[in-house]
Amino acid sequence: MTREDKLALAGDYVLGLLDDAERHDFEQQAATDTELAEMARDLGERMMALDDTVTPAAYDPGLWARIEQRLGAVSAPNVTTLRPARRTMAPAQRWLALAASVVVALGLGYVAGQIQRPSEQPTVVAVLLNQTDSSPAVIVEAFADDSLRLMPLEALAAPAGQVLQVWTLPDAQTGPVSLGTLQVAQDLRLTGPDLPLPQAGQLYEITLEPAPGSPTGKPTGPILVKGFAKAVSP
Repeated sequence: MTREDKLALAGDYVLGLLDDAERHDFEQQAATDTELAEMARDLGERMMALDDTVTPAAYDPGLWARIEQRLGAVSAPNVTTLRPARRTMAPAQRWLALAASVVVALGLGYVAGQIQRPSEQPTVVAVLLNQTDSSPAVIVEAFADDSLRLMPLEALAAPAGQVLQVWTLPDAQTGPVSLGTLQVAQDLRLTGPDLPLPQAGQLYEITLEPAPGSPTGKPTGPILVKGFAKAVSP
């Protein structure tokens, strides 16, 4: 498994995107793979830091009860077994705090939506990691109608004369496909070209390109954030 694969797997683990069997396999692997364990610890602590940096948003008073009920129905990912936590919290409490921080950071978008089961659900979700320090930087929700939602977790902006360009790789034969450009990463919806239904493992990334976009139609600039999609359970 490459370092890139490990980063993607650790991100899925920390955000709770693995099913029970996958989570068990991850924890078994992390018990002997110190690099993988370190990635999970670092990502978990970075996500926990969202608690201290975001401003709480207005929410349905019954939301937290639904979150607690949902988390109580499954075994909490025991990230704290990988290294003693800096905060004196039980594993389940740490995971609830992590879930809460993601809810607040995304304006109650993704997690709240999953619990309330809206009619429109994303097909896949990808956590794009900052290629400089491996921190979770952007969450992507991809939908069946060729649109996707970007939800930045950290500031990401293009310098003057350049743009952020969003890409996906449906398959090796098709090659990278542009999904749009923007100056500043923000919570927004983009509509891309007609593509096959998004699949688990599909690559999503954002590169820095000269304005108004890549001159070749393919990525030419440095990769800023990158991640692989995880299927969303119906």
